[in-house]
Amino acid sequence: MKKALPNLKLNEANAVKLEQLDQLATGYMALVQRYVDHIFGMELKEARKFDDIPAIETALSARWQRCAWQQAVGMMRSFYSNERTNKPVLSNLTLQGNANVILLEPSNTETFDYWLRISTLEKGNPLRIPITLYPKARHTLSEGKLCSGVTLNKQDGVWYATLVVDLPQTKPQPDGTLVGMDLGIVNVITTSQGQQFGQFSEILKRRVEKSTQKKRRKMKLNACLKKKGRPPVSLVDKKFSRFIKNELGRTFNQFIKILPPSVTVVLENLSVKTMRFKSRLMNRILSASQLGYATQRLREKLDSAHIRYSSVVAAYSSQECFHCGFVDADNRPNQATFRCTYCGHHDHADANASKVLTKRFGDTELSGLADYREVKTILLHRFYGQNADARSVSGGLEPLVKHKSRDNRKVTVNQPTLTSFCSLRHLRTKGVTIQ
Repeated sequence: MKKALPNLKLNEANAVKLEQLDQLATGYMALVQRYVDHIFGMELKEARKFDDIPAIETALSARWQRCAWQQAVGMMRSFYSNERTNKPVLSNLTLQGNANVILLEPSNTETFDYWLRISTLEKGNPLRIPITLYPKARHTLSEGKLCSGVTLNKQDGVWYATLVVDLPQTKPQPDGTLVGMDLGIVNVITTSQGQQFGQFSEILKRRVEKSTQKKRRKMKLNACLKKKGRPPVSLVDKKFSRFIKNELGRTFNQFIKILPPSVTVVLENLSVKTMRFKSRLMNRILSASQLGYATQRLREKLDSAHIRYSSVVAAYSSQECFHCGFVDADNRPNQATFRCTYCGHHDHADANASKVLTKRFGDTELSGLADYREVKTILLHRFYGQNADARSVSGGLEPLVKHKSRDNRKVTVNQPTLTSFCSLRHLRTKGVTIQ
């Protein structure tokens, strides 16, 4: 397992060295942009990092050109996988170098930990910058082996380095204890034991509204700058993004702290790309919550803590009753409440969903399904197979809903029965036979 050591300041270097690094980065990013334009113009969706590099005149060495090409290919792979259409325009200074251009050398003094040897535009005259590790980075490095790749990036006028450590994957044997975990927006984490972590939804909502207003002002400013022929300002709210990532990291640390080392965490296999709300505000909140990043970051933290985890199908986990297995949208009347319309089981909605995820652990039949709609078919098939009375007119329950007939006479109908009829028809269209 690889772990990054980010935010290592290069503030111990003198001004002359930092100026040389700025010149190198400017030429490097210009070359990366030209490679990105080449891949975009030629529509090379299958470009590989070790393909022949297009001939472009530059003062950089062949090794730096290879690094620039690999960085451009990685960016464009992400570009095409996310189905974007506008050509990427690079604005940040980020150098992704391998051991051929950036090399870490141990320091022989106690003042700092490493020398960062960087190849420059002048052949035979490398740049050496000292690096001091913070205590957590030293602890992580003591558990693993330092890799050769180094990333340099400049933020707010300060240069930072990111190192990578290869950690051994030594996880204790599981004792059979499962902890289901539901990832959400209102409560970031809800466990199958009913524990909740990360309740900052109201703060998130206010921050989203504030960020939206700020973005609109920037869009108006860009319209004016465009008329004057001046470059636009960035619409990205970096401060807001850092706030969300810090809150998520703090929440995950609190969650992992309570877990015993031999437990197995059951995660939901989320498809954030297809998640949509009717409200535009909720869609902005969903985007700001960074659930995709949160899922990946949680896995990384579980790996760092040597805790086992497994992902299960998340489809209809918020609608399925943990007690009886009945699946229906009416089981969840609001965000926080779950009340089964068949058996009457009552619980917090997120807690019920996390328990359902635990029940799905090791279910090979569900994990092999490609279409999420097939999940509901299988779940209802199991439910009706175990609850024969659910197919009857009364369902063995008291009447719940009253309707009016055509002649205005009140007719009492059981609500789960209506849902059962619709579900049965859905099952028959899928070719499932109900005995």
